[in-house]
Amino acid sequence: MKKINLNKGWKVWKDLDPFELVFRVPRDAVRVDLPHDAMFHEEQKQGTANGGYTGNIDAGEYKYYKRFFAPEEYRGGHVMLQFEGIYRNAGVFVNQSKVGGSAYGYTDFTVEAGDYLRYGEENEILVTVKCGTRSSRWYSGAGIYRDVWLFHGGETYVKPYGLRFTTIDADSEGALVCVSARIHNDGLSAKTLDLSVRVQEVGEGKTAADQVYPVRINSRSVLDFRKNIYIDGAKLWEEDSPNLYQITLTIREGETVLDETRVISGIRKLSLDSRRGLRVNGKTVKLRGACVHHDQGILGASAYEDYEYRRVKRLKEAGFNAIRSAHNPASQALLNACDRLGMYVMDELVDVWNKSKVSYDYAIDFERSWEQDLRHMVDADYNHPSVIMYSTGNEIFEICTEKGFETSRMLSDKFHELDSTRYTTNGINGAFAAGDGLARIVDDITHGEADTGTGDVNVFMAAMERDMPGIVSHPIISGILEKLETTMDVLGYNYMTSRYLKDAAKYADRVMVGTETYPKQIAENWDAITRCPAVIGDFTWTGWDYLGEVSSVYPDLMNPAGDISLIGNRRPVSYYREIVFGLTKQPCIAVQDPANYGIPRNFGPWCYTDCTFSYSYQGQEGKPIMIQVYAGGDTAELFQNGKSLGKQACGKDTAFETQFHTVYEPGELVAVAYENGKEIGRAALRTAGKPAALELSAETYGTLAFINVDVVDEQGLLTADASTPLHIEIEGPAHLLGFGGLRARHRGGYENPDTTAGEGHALAVLRLDSSAEDYKRITVKISGEGLTEGKIEI
Repeated sequence: MKKINLNKGWKVWKDLDPFELVFRVPRDAVRVDLPHDAMFHEEQKQGTANGGYTGNIDAGEYKYYKRFFAPEEYRGGHVMLQFEGIYRNAGVFVNQSKVGGSAYGYTDFTVEAGDYLRYGEENEILVTVKCGTRSSRWYSGAGIYRDVWLFHGGETYVKPYGLRFTTIDADSEGALVCVSARIHNDGLSAKTLDLSVRVQEVGEGKTAADQVYPVRINSRSVLDFRKNIYIDGAKLWEEDSPNLYQITLTIREGETVLDETRVISGIRKLSLDSRRGLRVNGKTVKLRGACVHHDQGILGASAYEDYEYRRVKRLKEAGFNAIRSAHNPASQALLNACDRLGMYVMDELVDVWNKSKVSYDYAIDFERSWEQDLRHMVDADYNHPSVIMYSTGNEIFEICTEKGFETSRMLSDKFHELDSTRYTTNGINGAFAAGDGLARIVDDITHGEADTGTGDVNVFMAAMERDMPGIVSHPIISGILEKLETTMDVLGYNYMTSRYLKDAAKYADRVMVGTETYPKQIAENWDAITRCPAVIGDFTWTGWDYLGEVSSVYPDLMNPAGDISLIGNRRPVSYYREIVFGLTKQPCIAVQDPANYGIPRNFGPWCYTDCTFSYSYQGQEGKPIMIQVYAGGDTAELFQNGKSLGKQACGKDTAFETQFHTVYEPGELVAVAYENGKEIGRAALRTAGKPAALELSAETYGTLAFINVDVVDEQGLLTADASTPLHIEIEGPAHLLGFGGLRARHRGGYENPDTTAGEGHALAVLRLDSSAEDYKRITVKISGEGLTEGKIEI
């Protein structure tokens, strides 16, 4: 079927009148191009119903409207509309007739439109969105926040996701693959067809296979076509060589082409066992994973593939090789980026089953919608080589009940029925999995001193940080895990690092993965993982900052728990993690503000350190200061303005971290790492002066350009503590999608030309309005009071 993008030219308005005529477009409707997050354009304010869950922003009910022309040639064929994601409770109307919808906000769905179209005329689409109070415990966004497509074909066609590419076997000599498709014949007579299957390398275009197969298909029927094909010298897909193939299926009747369908996929073979762990193409892989939320920072929930490409690229550069889509199915934008860059994906179905975590979440719809949504998720994921594992849920409260055991098996079985090539897991939090047994466990561990009565998941987890190892090792939890083990392929452990080695010794065939882990346990986790084949990897909470799930104090919006900030800058923990992973031995320096010296470091379990890359503390001269050094090797030495502060053990035995205590003296810090007495690397951190200038750099991946902004002093040093007002001007065929820094104020979105840098950084995201050859005509200027203007052409 031909695929046409319908993102352009929609109108949106807030639906306030329950008696409004279906297609009355109000005068104040706003023209938008998709993807669009209506919630992000609401006012952030105190006293919202959602509070900190969604960053002090409430959503509402919205209507999206579009007119499009349906040519006469579409008549007698097949026309469908595909929505990759609408949050939430969507209804789709074509010319006032309802043609479908979806309650869940994260799976794509397709509706049949042909019976309701006016051919040779303009047609109307209305999408209703009902995103009310407390439907999410993180920032969800609202509206048509992913792409929309129109598919049309004749009476013989393959539906969206109807063409599949499966690896049966692969080795150094080649690969056996299966090309399969569901071919529909809506005609009144049988047909003899020629099916052409072409497999080509993406990039070079080299043809790996090209064959024609005659088939017969009866009238009003569906043909399940399957053909195994051997590809000599196949280029396999894996993290270090993400080779992709384009598969084209062409349906001909005689010389007439009836339909043509293309997909991009890769060839890779997975295997899993407790002795050799996870293997990709025969090689053992440890998952260095990052949990990420679906939002796109200063763009809200709107899903742009260029954004995801930049995010995945940065995560991979920081040492990650895997992403967990928390806690909902990944977008096509994210999966496409992971395919292209070589990032493994654990794709997660839901955050709840039948028991709610907030008042009106997916638990309301789970019983009647789970099978449809799971099927949509598998259809969307199937051809993505990056997806290696499905998660059936996250921290499910009722998983320890009899119904919970049944549901766990039911979901995993359905995944295997629809896709036998991938594995299943679940993010099991031992504390919540205990159900009614939690009170007894906590009593046993704390001798009756702890309170389990809090209704907030995160508050409880933070309060119980110290006692979690004892809680999750309790026999009650062991019994629950034993019951769950046969309901999934891999037991996912949320915050249960203390169980890894014990469970590997006790349960010979148990395979485990750290589906969610505390940053403070990075070294402990990775040491256990590298020593234990049965534990296939770790997914930290969290790899990237996200929106929502913050304290309810207005104007909190951004959750700064990530290794990488909301706008893409690496924090000290990111460099530390890279050292722990064994990917580098280069040292890194991070400094605690002298004002906090000696104060108990109580910054919660989801933050590794309170130290930053700043060594500029005017007025704190001569006061005590703590400096962290992260390094590989076995020893680290710190120099302050050329004077050695001594050598200290720093390597695996010290969890790759050491601390130096001295007094603050502006100037330069230099850390040197040694191994067996030989220098293996050094790093420096210098005191910066006052903010003096703006340095800009640009990244352009397709339709978006990213302008990275650094606030620097006269010497070009980053002023890492700068929170500086900025203004942007754009000349040329582009417009501003977002402009902001860490903790920048939300003003109905971030499309305002004025914002504030945070931690010395800001980011501007531009949507390019013209063809690639005109990009050079775009000039971006960013200014700030008292600063030398930054200017760049893209």
